[in-house]
Amino acid sequence: MRERVVITGMGVLTPIGNGLEEYRRGLAAGRDGVGEVTAFDGARHRSRRAAELKGFDPALHFAPEELPHLSRCTRMVRVAAAEALGAAGLELDREDRRRIGVVLGTDLGGMPEAGAGYSGLHYPHRRTRSAGDEPWRSLLLDSFICSQADRLAMHYGLRGTTLVVSTACSAGLHALGIGAEMIRLGLADVMLVGGADPLSEMPQAGFGVLRSLASASIRPFHRHRDGTVLGEAAALVVLEGATHAERRGAPAWCEIAGYGSSTDAYHMTRPDVTGAGPARAMAAALEDAGLGPERIGYVKAHGTATPTNDSIEARAIQRVFGEGTRVPVSSVKSMIGHSLGASGAVEAVAAVLALADGVLPPTLHLDDADPECDLAHVVEPSPCPGMEAVMANAFGFGGNNSSMVFRRLPEAA
Repeated sequence: MRERVVITGMGVLTPIGNGLEEYRRGLAAGRDGVGEVTAFDGARHRSRRAAELKGFDPALHFAPEELPHLSRCTRMVRVAAAEALGAAGLELDREDRRRIGVVLGTDLGGMPEAGAGYSGLHYPHRRTRSAGDEPWRSLLLDSFICSQADRLAMHYGLRGTTLVVSTACSAGLHALGIGAEMIRLGLADVMLVGGADPLSEMPQAGFGVLRSLASASIRPFHRHRDGTVLGEAAALVVLEGATHAERRGAPAWCEIAGYGSSTDAYHMTRPDVTGAGPARAMAAALEDAGLGPERIGYVKAHGTATPTNDSIEARAIQRVFGEGTRVPVSSVKSMIGHSLGASGAVEAVAAVLALADGVLPPTLHLDDADPECDLAHVVEPSPCPGMEAVMANAFGFGGNNSSMVFRRLPEAA
């Protein structure tokens, strides 16, 4: 019999709240985290809008001598991880750290700092070895996407498997799924998993070239939606085997009951218009959980607000849940923007909170739904107590699809 996997701690940084409780309040209030971009000159891009972290001061979390050596992504990961581990009440000195691993999803990692770093080391400056050059050397090492997970493992002395997943926008949810499988297979007792991506000019320019950025607000499933809004976020989650959590008396949020993945094998940026790939991932997650679609109380959609993606996701949901399904659906990207590799993880946390609190987060700005997206859209924060299970979707470039089912624990049902 496979080990059940539960969530015992969560930590987040988001455009609508830093820390789990502030994020929880932001979701319940339908807070809009999108605004004029301040991290770079928005006038140079197709869109000047973004969803940035607000009030995040790394100086409150790191020593002055450490800060110059850490990329923004590493700072975000470390802060979210500290909250998650603290919430889980995990006493690492009492644990076998060889059985605690890290799986992190990211698209950019520390790459945004790499350009300036390479300039700082370029000839003839590289001939000098002054102390002032040293932070650039550290930041260059931090630019590899493996670095954030490696730094996290080193900081806490975690000697289990450490992996980085980079499957575009599904990376964060895949990280949760891989971490859960490690525990199910008996390869780990605890896994620290999640995703992080900082806001950067590089994807802002790239999505602009693809004409995938919204002119103003991000409006998933709207009749006149015209693109997404990029954001930044970090979410780290502590996963444990249920036996391990019970042995140490740790309360759990819920169980990861099912995980499914698929690949369209169709196009690097366009999804298969039939929706077959996302539908396979959702069906696989339900089968893994041993649940029929009628037992899912809410679907946290990927919902990017690009014209093609939303209609395809709606088609996929209808394939799995049935034509005319009235399962409630919403996209939290309307509040926090699209945080790329982090989105699957930070939005999975939103789904877990919806299950725990019995409050569904809304899709903002949805005053005229597209008839092609015929779903039971949640447009205001809505009470929905007593749900048995919820689903979270994350789909990425390259046709990388992931879906996960979170189930209420039996004693809390």
